[in-house]
Amino acid sequence: EDIMHQDVTQPLWRFRDGIVVLATAMAAYTALSWAHMALVSETVGMEAYLGSGDRLPLKILVISQLSKAVALLGVLWGLGLLLKGLDWRAVGLRPVGTGWLLTGAAAGLGFTVTGLMLVKALTGLIPSWAMMTRAPFDFGPSASPGMIAAFVGMTLVVTPFAEEVFFRGFVYKWMKGHRPVWLAALVSSIIFGASHIVPHQAINAAVMGLVLIWLYEQSGSIWPAILAHAVNNALGVGLGALAAQGLLPAFLTAPG
Repeated sequence: EDIMHQDVTQPLWRFRDGIVVLATAMAAYTALSWAHMALVSETVGMEAYLGSGDRLPLKILVISQLSKAVALLGVLWGLGLLLKGLDWRAVGLRPVGTGWLLTGAAAGLGFTVTGLMLVKALTGLIPSWAMMTRAPFDFGPSASPGMIAAFVGMTLVVTPFAEEVFFRGFVYKWMKGHRPVWLAALVSSIIFGASHIVPHQAINAAVMGLVLIWLYEQSGSIWPAILAHAVNNALGVGLGALAAQGLLPAFLTAPG
């Protein structure tokens, strides 16, 4: 109840407190991203990361996602919640009605379509980006059932949870307490997009971030945004798996 009251009357975090949390989390996130790319470079080669050559081993992708999720949630918990005497309700983990959960799932489905259209448009304008649209993973014979399950669990559950709680539940909410809503939405979505590194993914994620903020604002809970993110990732994994096997229809693939 205190948290609900604070939401209306005053920011939960001072501006400089938010800067510390964001800077610390992004420093850890960036370091892990560089470590991930270095590992790729030393194993299968950066060509896999850029869309050519061998696909990335699922083990590398699982380790990368897990370490980044732990970094985001660990920094948020230690510096953003524990030191302030707040619990996870402060970042939107509150119950929400079934209707909003269904709305979130529908948004995730819808954004898969619009996101695909956006990526096709971007690769049409910048053909050199087309090679980076190839799925980085492959559920081929070399992938064990356990590693496939770990990758799917990370992609559909852990990553959407960690990213929504941090980027929408904390970053957007913190900025909204000190800046106009439109600016908080724009800047937090750009930061979210930039964390995806690959150009077309970054732009797609930034646009999607605005939709996820709308879900968070309208429902008062982060769960619809988490579900939308999870559905979008699930469809992305499914389409990526089909593409890796050459089974994806031409109209669902990027040009080039």
